[in-house]
Amino acid sequence: MYESNDSSDDNDESLSKQVLPTSDDANGPIDLNKMPTTGEEYLRQVRFQASQLPDFQTATQRKKRNTTSSTSKNHAWHKLFPSTTANTTTTSDIPIKHIVSIDWQNEQCKLFSDVRNDFFQMRDRLRIANKKYKNAKLKTANNYWKFCFGDDIPFQSPLPSLEIDDQQQTQNSLPTMTKMITLTQPQLHDLLQHEIDWLKQCGCSIHLALYTFATLVAIEKPINEDVMYTIRQTCLAWKQTRMRLINPNDNEKPVDDSLIKSCDVFVCIIGRYFGQFDLADTSD
Repeated sequence: MYESNDSSDDNDESLSKQVLPTSDDANGPIDLNKMPTTGEEYLRQVRFQASQLPDFQTATQRKKRNTTSSTSKNHAWHKLFPSTTANTTTTSDIPIKHIVSIDWQNEQCKLFSDVRNDFFQMRDRLRIANKKYKNAKLKTANNYWKFCFGDDIPFQSPLPSLEIDDQQQTQNSLPTMTKMITLTQPQLHDLLQHEIDWLKQCGCSIHLALYTFATLVAIEKPINEDVMYTIRQTCLAWKQTRMRLINPNDNEKPVDDSLIKSCDVFVCIIGRYFGQFDLADTSD
């Protein structure tokens, strides 16, 4: 599903080439807010989205990874958002290009795959052990907001950049595996749609990134067209957020590198693990 460490630049380029033909003179403008109803409309949307995205350069140089032992009790997906590793994907001598290495992307896909396997194994064990396991009762957007952020953060208020280790603010609403297991597949789809809206309306935070990642972990395969469409919209939203973070306005505060790293993670796993290669960061 994702690229191996032996992937070459030629292979990367082949993934971005058009495979299925579409009519260049299709009638009417492209409406990205409308769900495609035919294969033709879907391919036109994909091609249009790809043409609007900025070019990002991936580095193919293989660098030694610093490995550190950790006794942290953080959940597995926390490991993908540490600010301490932000410097592994950028180089100071290239101020314009945002470098996302192929090795790093492969590593994130491997970690994501491992977390998914752990999640589904735990889910199946709990369901076998407890036949009366209850699903979460979530209907409104406010219900989903409280599920993620608790009662302390008002509904759809600007999201602070919560740190992973700030247990006083996040300990009651972290996306633990046992918590995410309570959601049905339709609820996970609804949650992912809400997370896109919150990212656009309320801003980017590590806490929101954790929940978005956990939601993607819990989505089962095979993935139907509606859910994949939402997953693609998730990638586009985080790409747009990354552009704003990399190119801030003069009056904006400096951005925590961990937020940019969060964006890189979502572009990586959606583009490569979920096979949406037209959205992935590829080499020029």
